[in-house]
Amino acid sequence: YIMLSMRAGLVSRFFSTLSRTPSRGIGLPASAYPLTAKRRFSCSSVARMDNFESRQKEMKTKDDVRIVYYDLGESNAKEVIILIPGALGYSISDYEPQMIELSKDFRVLAMDPRGQGKSRPPERDFPVDFLRREARDTAQVVEAALGAGAKVNVMGWSDGANIGVLLAAERPDLVKRLVMWGGNAYITTEDVDLYKAAADTSLWSPRMAEPFLKVYGAAGLQQMWTDWLVAMDEIMELGGDICKEEAAKVSCPVFLLHGDKDGFVPGVHPVFFRDAIKAPLKYKNFPDGKHNIHLRYAQEFNAMVRKFLLDQEVDD
Repeated sequence: YIMLSMRAGLVSRFFSTLSRTPSRGIGLPASAYPLTAKRRFSCSSVARMDNFESRQKEMKTKDDVRIVYYDLGESNAKEVIILIPGALGYSISDYEPQMIELSKDFRVLAMDPRGQGKSRPPERDFPVDFLRREARDTAQVVEAALGAGAKVNVMGWSDGANIGVLLAAERPDLVKRLVMWGGNAYITTEDVDLYKAAADTSLWSPRMAEPFLKVYGAAGLQQMWTDWLVAMDEIMELGGDICKEEAAKVSCPVFLLHGDKDGFVPGVHPVFFRDAIKAPLKYKNFPDGKHNIHLRYAQEFNAMVRKFLLDQEVDD
């Protein structure tokens, strides 16, 4: 009875939080929020979204996996950004406002990670080193789009933030600046228990599940989430480290953002990154922000990122 009560409490906590903000590691589509990207932007911006298809490209990784990405903005733009989604998410689901607005001033590469979004087949898998593999994939997308020797500005949310740290540490020759939010350098037993409390995706709210169901189907979504949970177990068995050592190796300028009311990434995580990263670091918190600050505060978020990437002063 006690164990069932504890589990019920975890489920209640998980879904009450999901009703407000997505889980760490899950970049929920903009349509999962009361204020979606399409509602927050003008009709002309909606028309720009319809043009994404014409800017779609694809490449093959060294292990022969097809990756789809969008190449937006002007090809001769001075600065290039690559957007890295969270777990289960894909470019348009996680970054629609950024794809629309930032491509006005920058060249933007928005990728669907292997097994996610339009980069299917293959089916998504999560080996214990999947984040490092995704960092290598991201580097290969950049080189396919821009050529060898190119440098880009990396933006990563949730799992994508952790991938960004790994990429910046492993490929300082490729990463010019790093913008990250919603990431975590490690996981704890409590985190894993919380994830497992929502292991059955059929219990997710329709609004939360719908964008994933459209792409993956019910069975596919359940399998992906189950595999992600298994990966978290495996990482936990190895000590829970995701990118603690790599954070100290980051040498490019970093813009770290955090929502103070993020129910799945408590304040200890940005504190850890601020202490561990020795490179020049700018920090911005959103007092009422949750996990999806780049969607909920899209205009303010994009304006600050634009200033950071142009080496302009970002207001505190």
